[in-house]
Amino acid sequence: MSGSALWVWQQAERWRWLECQLLAEWPHAFGSRQGHPHPPSQLAARLQLPPERAAWGHQVHGCNWVWADGITETLGQKGEQDCSVGQGISTRSQADAVIARRQGDSAWVCTADCVPILVASREWVAAIHAGWRGTAAGILPKVLQEFLRAGIPAAGIRVAIGPSISGSVYQVSEEVAEQVLQSLPLGLDARAALLPDPLPGKVRLDLRWVNGAQAQAKGIPPEHIAVSPHCTLSQPQDFFSYRRDGSLKDEQGRHCVQWSGIGLRP
Repeated sequence: MSGSALWVWQQAERWRWLECQLLAEWPHAFGSRQGHPHPPSQLAARLQLPPERAAWGHQVHGCNWVWADGITETLGQKGEQDCSVGQGISTRSQADAVIARRQGDSAWVCTADCVPILVASREWVAAIHAGWRGTAAGILPKVLQEFLRAGIPAAGIRVAIGPSISGSVYQVSEEVAEQVLQSLPLGLDARAALLPDPLPGKVRLDLRWVNGAQAQAKGIPPEHIAVSPHCTLSQPQDFFSYRRDGSLKDEQGRHCVQWSGIGLRP
């Protein structure tokens, strides 16, 4: 499921991003702080995808998903400079996952400690924003279920779990950890998701491990799941981190986040 050899840095001018070799057949990127302030439309163009068909939702730490073509047909290029974290975008659907099903469409999410997940198959691709609330609500299994319901076999699906805050430094309350672990199948030994914390009532939680376990529970083969070794909190030179820096904004008031996305080639 993991392995740093699967994750390769790429760079074009000032934009720097990670590619996962598991998804080598699909144009995709896990963004870094060097991608700021470019919106998904510009990042899609870097991947040789139509910029006007880059789609993202208004993220609210929930478990709703939307179709990429539904977003682009409704909005066109309106509001492309907006980031969907905390800016009250009324014109975008509240969704923490986007599924693309047409050639040329791409799906995007933004993160700054939460887990970006890219899902790929020959027929569809998806981008998912999974914080602890979305993970507890099963946003990844919910998206995978849509793939399976459409007749896409589990063996034909690949899941790349991108850079986020690592379990060794992600301190949460025991209550939060319990909510997240309840999303796992009964009987699964979830001790690998937890690490001790010196403060009473606190633990360290590995959200990436939990999402990987959720994917396996939906039938995705372990060899089709890749987990990034990169930590947003511990690598300030590469990533923005809400836990480390607070809710950062640039001089124009734009939220500082990493954009990650995947598309179907035109």
